[in-house]
Amino acid sequence: MGTILVVLDSANPNEQLLSAAKTYATGTDTEVLLCRIVDRDQYEDEVLTKAEARERADSIDEIESEAEAEAAEIGVEYFGDEISYTPLGVIGKIPDDVLDVAEEWDSEHLFATGKNRSPTGKMIFGDQAQKLALNFEGPVTILTVSDE
Repeated sequence: MGTILVVLDSANPNEQLLSAAKTYATGTDTEVLLCRIVDRDQYEDEVLTKAEARERADSIDEIESEAEAEAAEIGVEYFGDEISYTPLGVIGKIPDDVLDVAEEWDSEHLFATGKNRSPTGKMIFGDQAQKLALNFEGPVTILTVSDE
């Protein structure tokens, strides 16, 4: 059985992305890896802020466990018992750490959300979805959302 990787970059996943992954997994009898990725820079900023306030910050293991629990909840809500899925929690950066996870799990297809930006916005802020599509060794499905 092959695997597909679905990148969840927030606790509120894109329903269209999950629907597309579910349709693909059902039609191809593949397992879904639901990877809730927490941005490394945001985590480090939170740790510094809490340190300055002399508060305890969650460890990497705690954050990754929370992210995995979020992915598991999303799996139950969207996939139930209909398809096989594995929740993952990762602190990292898109695209590099996502590509590492895809390689580690030998994923054959990648599903991710991209931001609908102008060419100037892409030039200034970069485009993580484009980097995923260019660097992943297989098909990539990207659903775009408005840049808020």
